Amino acid sequence: MTIASQVEVDVIILSWNRPEDTIAAIASAAEQQGVRQRILIADQGSQPDNLRLLEEFLQTVPCATLSKLGRNTGVAGGRNIASAMGSASLIVALDSDAVFADKQTLARAVAHMNAQPQLCAIGFRISNYFTGDNDATSWDYPVGCQPDAGFPATRFIGAGHALRRDVFEEVGAYDERLFFCGEETDLSYRMLNAGYRIAYVPEVGILHKVSPEHRVLWGRGRYYYTVRNNLYSAYKFGTPLPRLLLGAGAFTLRGWRNHIPLAALRGMVDAVGMSLAYRKNLNAGGPNAAAAQSAYALSSATLSYIRQCEPARQEPWLTKIRRQFIRLPHQGA
Repeated sequence: MTIASQVEVDVIILSWNRPEDTIAAIASAAEQQGVRQRILIADQGSQPDNLRLLEEFLQTVPCATLSKLGRNTGVAGGRNIASAMGSASLIVALDSDAVFADKQTLARAVAHMNAQPQLCAIGFRISNYFTGDNDATSWDYPVGCQPDAGFPATRFIGAGHALRRDVFEEVGAYDERLFFCGEETDLSYRMLNAGYRIAYVPEVGILHKVSPEHRVLWGRGRYYYTVRNNLYSAYKFGTPLPRLLLGAGAFTLRGWRNHIPLAALRGMVDAVGMSLAYRKNLNAGGPNAAAAQSAYALSSATLSYIRQCEPARQEPWLTKIRRQFIRLPHQGA
């Protein structure tokens, strides 16, 4: 695979405090070779002292642009805003607590995408910054997939990935109502449904510092968003009611097992509310209703591809239910 030469790339980074890590991420992006990068930072309400440190550093990075949002718009909303700040054909997202594995990472991502025009997105290899091992906290691929080998995928991991801008915009970008958790899968399925494909590419990597803060812990919001967003997205993609109810039951079991049943209940209640609002908008022919209905109506080709990439989806329900009794990692009170 040939290395790209002076291709434009937009690198988007969401900033929310952690100025030292964010500065390291920006510096890593600025050091990339073989491409012409613009670094687009959306700050989501960092404290004044942290924001000042960031602004002082950015005075030394001419290819970087900062947008001060003044509030937390969520991962989905923040990425949409940062992406809209640029115009390059390739959008690369990097977590603020990560750095690129080497100075040729962006060039390899460009070369890989150029070599396979059917790809709309690639997921990067995400290694633990401190140990060099695969970052298990950022591994969300089917059982049997290994981090050392590439494979066709149905999603990418948000910490490090690349998207084709034209496809990203064609399918309507991220659903900002998701705020946090599951936004990558929601976007991925819509891109797959538009006829494109996704791949995991271990040759393109980042080093993730795996923040010890666990800023959204399972018991302090993460599980709520997991339940709410999974059920809401599943509804949009036309999942039959019996399967939705079984999914809700599985989330309830896991919430009970991990002593956070109220998070599961709140997630289910809000998922119903969001689903009803979505259906009302479709029925009323609201803004972009026809496009949304088309994007979320998964074709037989898309469903076939998902089944091929995710054989675990075909597991017996008893096996899936048993999995709900597994304890969640890093649970907060």
